[in-house]
Amino acid sequence: MKVLVTGGSGFLGRRTAAYLEHLGWQVLLPSHGEVDITAEAELHEWFRRHTPEAVIHTAAVSDTGRCQREPEWSERINVGGSATLAKACREYGAKLLICSSDQVYSGSKVAGPHLEDETLAPNNVYGCQKLRAEQNCLKILPETVCLRLSWMYAKASLPNEHSHFLATLKGTLADESKPLLLPIYDRRGITDVADVVKNLPKALTLPGGVWNFGSENDSSTYDTVKAVLQELQLDAALGRLQKNEEAFAVLPRDLTMDQSRCKAVGILFPTTKEGLRSALKAEM
Repeated sequence: MKVLVTGGSGFLGRRTAAYLEHLGWQVLLPSHGEVDITAEAELHEWFRRHTPEAVIHTAAVSDTGRCQREPEWSERINVGGSATLAKACREYGAKLLICSSDQVYSGSKVAGPHLEDETLAPNNVYGCQKLRAEQNCLKILPETVCLRLSWMYAKASLPNEHSHFLATLKGTLADESKPLLLPIYDRRGITDVADVVKNLPKALTLPGGVWNFGSENDSSTYDTVKAVLQELQLDAALGRLQKNEEAFAVLPRDLTMDQSRCKAVGILFPTTKEGLRSALKAEM
């Protein structure tokens, strides 16, 4: 399989490319200087020359704060770039898989775990852009597979990448002078990126549409970590665990996703608690 991975220098893209190469796939990883996904003519010429059979679109402006501050710039990449890729895939017969986000469920009046067919009205710019990207790609190319990803972490960090939930958690656990302050009004899945990556080849075989894609979770971030620390009998860390009662207090957030659709086709993820317990136990 010859596959284009966009965002190949990013948190998910780097790991995706490495895993697919390990499987023996031919992975195309053009830099932004080689091809601009927002430039339609340039992108079509690149497709004509390189003929990818599939595209895994991980490139995005995922910094929600920056999206709020620079919505026009992030719109051009998150929405415009996705649509341009969909047009190129339609023209050259490539399968398109785009990485969306659980942020599309932000602002939902419906309690989670959320289903793919819910009516959505995201309350932040990033969530709105990801939802429009899904809608536009499916309109241009109905065979597009849109994966709504949760918050992700890695068991091992790669050089020159931003911090993530597990790295921050392990750092705080190691520093006994720091309190472990976690929100009680934020509920969402938190997924090992390795579990996302290993399920991507099967995701490429899915029919077009929207798929929740990640670990299930039924608890707040505070209660999730508390349960994991209790299971691992990390009593000293439990003594430093504190409730953050300010974050999301005005607008409690529930981004939890129902994974029934993926489970029905054999795409499985450990729960958030199972994944975190495994990751922390490996450090003990």
